[in-house]
Amino acid sequence: MPVRVRIDRSKCVVAHFCLFYAPTVFVPGEGGKPAVAAEYSVNGSLEEGVVPDELFESVKEAERHCPSRAIKVYRE
Repeated sequence: MPVRVRIDRSKCVVAHFCLFYAPTVFVPGEGGKPAVAAEYSVNGSLEEGVVPDELFESVKEAERHCPSRAIKVYRE
């Protein structure tokens, strides 16, 4: 089952825990703030993506460790 991820870049404090826990999903973006990797992006969005189920645990870890709570992960 696909997994949706969303990063609210306006809330991001650039702690980069998401890059550590889910480096294939979250990548450094413009201004140093993380973005959703192009491979998983929805319509080229930097903030929204769909990842395969096997990446669920890593994106959930990124969500849990995000100090600004900018990451949301949910199943479709």
